[in-house]
Amino acid sequence: MIIAVASPTGGGKTYWIAKQIAETNKSVGYFSIQTDSVPIDAICLQSEFPQVQIYKTGEEAKLLAASDRQESTIYIEIPWYIDLSGIEPLLQTFNCHRVAIIPTDVNNTELQTWADKIIPGNQVQQQDISLQIHRGVLTGEILDFDSLAVFWLELTQGAYGEVVRAKGIFDLVDGQSFYGDFIPNKPELEFKPLNLPRWLNGRPQRFSGFEIVGKNLDKSEIAQTVKDCCIPESAIDYYQQQLKESLGIQPEVEVV
Repeated sequence: MIIAVASPTGGGKTYWIAKQIAETNKSVGYFSIQTDSVPIDAICLQSEFPQVQIYKTGEEAKLLAASDRQESTIYIEIPWYIDLSGIEPLLQTFNCHRVAIIPTDVNNTELQTWADKIIPGNQVQQQDISLQIHRGVLTGEILDFDSLAVFWLELTQGAYGEVVRAKGIFDLVDGQSFYGDFIPNKPELEFKPLNLPRWLNGRPQRFSGFEIVGKNLDKSEIAQTVKDCCIPESAIDYYQQQLKESLGIQPEVEVV
């Protein structure tokens, strides 16, 4: 079975998919349309469920072949900005079961007509065409957590424009990769470590980055502030050596 999942931004698509994965013994696949460059949700899901097969753009044939196996379930997550009519031929090819996650306070006729099943979602602001999306890739960067926390608080309090959704994956000085998540009607500022190995040698060779959705976003100021949160090249080795000592990790001995 292939299940296509759509909702307004922050409605709860990835959360619902994760809940389904946790409750099944079947093999599971996941494909998020047009997010290969900033695969935040895919990485979070695979961190929690390492057995999940992640599909990328160009691997639709593999996805379809996997779905032919009766023991497999494939979830296709459709970002809020995707034109449903534009991807209809793809969904018809897959013969998808369609799930719309719609907040009870949001009237979305398009999603209601599109869906085979409707599930109540997170309360979100009514969305309109004026929403902007700002993405940044931080792969290889290491951030200071205190600086990141200050930026995140400023961001969610409106210092860089009106934010209706923000999420990101950040490599921190302690070697861990953290996921940050913000929805206005969920007041807690959530940062949680992902189930990934600590990175202790040089710049991390794994994805990190963010996605911010809102109105009147000051993208240049956001980019500069995030840059200011990053540890300079000259300090990376120092912090990693300190971390290794605190963890009791012996330095590697070079054999001549």
